[in-house]
Amino acid sequence: MKYKKVQLKDIADIVMGQSPKSQFYNTDGKGIPFLQGVRTFGENYPIIDTYTTSFNREANVGEILFSVRAPVGRVNWATKRIAIGRGLAAIRVKERYSPNYLYYLFKKIGEHLDSLATGTVFTSINKKELSELSIDIPASVVDQERVANYLKKIDLKIEKNNQINDNLAA
Repeated sequence: MKYKKVQLKDIADIVMGQSPKSQFYNTDGKGIPFLQGVRTFGENYPIIDTYTTSFNREANVGEILFSVRAPVGRVNWATKRIAIGRGLAAIRVKERYSPNYLYYLFKKIGEHLDSLATGTVFTSINKKELSELSIDIPASVVDQERVANYLKKIDLKIEKNNQINDNLAA
């Protein structure tokens, strides 16, 4: 399998989150789902418990939610249109590249990215640093999908085992 080195900005558009004023937050389901950061991130999908009636930045279904503030590099999938706060970025993978491959790559290197992040109290990564992140990816989108599909099968087995364990514990 041939690999090529690319910068993230070459294969994806990055939308940095921006938090609305807290007066627009609610837990009553009014407006659209809102995520400030990773507080409600699951293994692959966030749990929504906060909504907002005013927002500036959003992630769309199928985009990668990427944490840009402590901890840097955690990922989840956007399963619906979600307003994103300053702790997150939405990664919109361009055509001819595999969102699944990029998701699993970030799952793998997320902890490493957190150790490289800057900051004294809160570690963070800004748009320029994220955009210029250099990564190796398979040159062919077919190979990218092949790798991602293999990892997704493992993820599905883990989810199923977790569900079984939850049922046994109940």
